Amino acid sequence: MIVRPTQNLLANKAFDIEFLGYLSNHAKHAIVALDRLNASSERIQEWWDQYTGLTPYGLSLHPVDQPWDKVKPCTRQEWEDWRGKKVNWQEMCAFMQTQLDEDFDGNTDMLVKEYAPSLIPGMAGALTHGIIHLGWGIDAQSPWMTIEGLAYLNFAYLGVDPSEIAIEEVGSETPMETILRKSKEISENNLTETWVTATKAKYDETFHSELVPAGFQWQLAKTLHEPHPVVTNIPSWLRDLPLETIWEHLYRTVTHIYLATRDAEDGHGNFLILHGLTSLWGLEHVCGVIGDEETTRRALQQYFAMIVCLLATSTSGFPSVEALEATLADFSADRTEETEWDPIVLRGIGEEEEHNIKLVYVAKELWTRYSHWAGFAEAARTFTLTPNIGPSSTAFKT
Repeated sequence: MIVRPTQNLLANKAFDIEFLGYLSNHAKHAIVALDRLNASSERIQEWWDQYTGLTPYGLSLHPVDQPWDKVKPCTRQEWEDWRGKKVNWQEMCAFMQTQLDEDFDGNTDMLVKEYAPSLIPGMAGALTHGIIHLGWGIDAQSPWMTIEGLAYLNFAYLGVDPSEIAIEEVGSETPMETILRKSKEISENNLTETWVTATKAKYDETFHSELVPAGFQWQLAKTLHEPHPVVTNIPSWLRDLPLETIWEHLYRTVTHIYLATRDAEDGHGNFLILHGLTSLWGLEHVCGVIGDEETTRRALQQYFAMIVCLLATSTSGFPSVEALEATLADFSADRTEETEWDPIVLRGIGEEEEHNIKLVYVAKELWTRYSHWAGFAEAARTFTLTPNIGPSSTAFKT
């Protein structure tokens, strides 16, 4: 159980889950990571005070609209009706709190088992921050952050329709071979133009109008709504391999992609792809609570489809075969590294940019878990830059 000032901060109810209408409130994610990296209590409180005073974007968090004691919980029907409409987050939280207290006797695991399975297909919403918030709340054993995360997943629900997911028989193909094949398919069939660009152009601002100010999230909503078979054809290894093997393969694969897409000039990591790693960490914790193999396999299939769609839709496009193969050569599966973590951890703890704090925490944990693979250590050293995000323009490397 996390102690020190962390639990009180994770239980803080002063701020909305989003600000400026579409930016996720990351404050609590960093607090979890700082605590797990053994930052001092003073540093944890200092980071919270700085971020809640003014975010690194130069924008302020949005205080909640209503005092919590005045919030009326929504009904189960309203919970379902409001899914993905980005309305009434406080009422959804209040409903989760009521459910926790009255139906599950304060047992957050039971609450997650009841509500998370139907929400997981929408994990692409808010650029994966719903599944991050829920999973990291579970990691921290924070009841209130878990409630917030369930409500956020419902609030921002967005994803590929599960009925469109189909298993593609791929024999003994490895996960990275799947990614290489999909990269080749996207390039050879010019899917960036014939699918991504064409789909983006089909919809006006009446489509997911709540996402229009969010820029990339709006574009992603379009390709998730009309996914190409390159997205929905899911490799059979996600059905057949043992779950513990799939988790390791996916962590290694997303890390390979993160390293393959480093900026050619400054070496910084890709801001969007970093979310693939931290959201997978969140998803693993959610699935661990649900504890059902078939639900987990479906969740991982949905995750894989989301990652392919996100990469294909991004400004930089799907990573090239050449870039991926170069990283595979540099970081083979059996390349280990006896990393000196103290300087990396200290650098992470000192960061203003919360994505880098989370990156160090997750990469260090994965390095420890998976035989000191050098790719995880390299990822931990590959910080991203704070994007320039505003209501009319967004400048970040995607």
